[in-house]
Amino acid sequence: MSADPQRMSETISDARSFLFVPGDRPERFAKALATAADIIVIDFEDAVATQKKGDAREGFKSFSSGADIGRVVVRINATGTNHFERDVDACLAAGIGAIMLAKTEGHRDLERLVSKAENMRMIALVESAIGVDRCGEIAAHHAVDRIAFGSIDYRLDLGIPEDGPGLSSARSEIVLRSRLASIPAPIEGVTTAYNDEALLLSEIRLARSFGFGAKLAIHPAQIEAINAGFAPTEAEVAWAKRIAAAVAAVGGEVGAVSLNGEMIDRPVLVRAEKILERMGLSQ
Repeated sequence: MSADPQRMSETISDARSFLFVPGDRPERFAKALATAADIIVIDFEDAVATQKKGDAREGFKSFSSGADIGRVVVRINATGTNHFERDVDACLAAGIGAIMLAKTEGHRDLERLVSKAENMRMIALVESAIGVDRCGEIAAHHAVDRIAFGSIDYRLDLGIPEDGPGLSSARSEIVLRSRLASIPAPIEGVTTAYNDEALLLSEIRLARSFGFGAKLAIHPAQIEAINAGFAPTEAEVAWAKRIAAAVAAVGGEVGAVSLNGEMIDRPVLVRAEKILERMGLSQ
């Protein structure tokens, strides 16, 4: 069952929680889809040993033929690896509408993916000093819906032993470049200690304080806290109500109304509607 790229783009833009599932554990795919995670990320990269990557691709293609993959993204190996092209081919065969590209380091990586999968939507996973330095061109690429911050690999690249002030500039840069490119707030990296709720909550607060809008997860037990931690604020709900009211006042004619001097187009209305729906306020 193929996923529609445009609908996937909207789903990714609105998502708060992204749950990783090892690509070589097909018995976990359906269980992941049954969780409250907004997006399921089937991982062909770090979670799968080199000798098992081929089996992971085949297993996923078999699963996707009978499953609803409208919330599924696949993390593929970086463009410089021997696995990249086979990963993309497997995603195309499965009808996947969006990919998370590991170790994205600039426009060249993105164009290589687009050249193989023209209509594929993308989450760019930035994990290195080069990637952070070039996150402006990454965020501005037409196929990129969102940037995710691979904070663990970034620390390794810079030789930083633990999360802390050393990552502040990278987080600020990613948030700033995402905003300037008019794409949604970026996605924070994983909390590897999945049974440490206090640490998870602390990292959610930190990410939100920088302006991140979502977080990667490695265990279903993390999803509830992530969804709650990145829920719309009172200000966002109030904005969504004003958008919905302004559009309703002109009979639902999007593009025929402005709010505070800014035209309301379809994506703006969709985002407002999703915020209200998430909060149980939709009509």
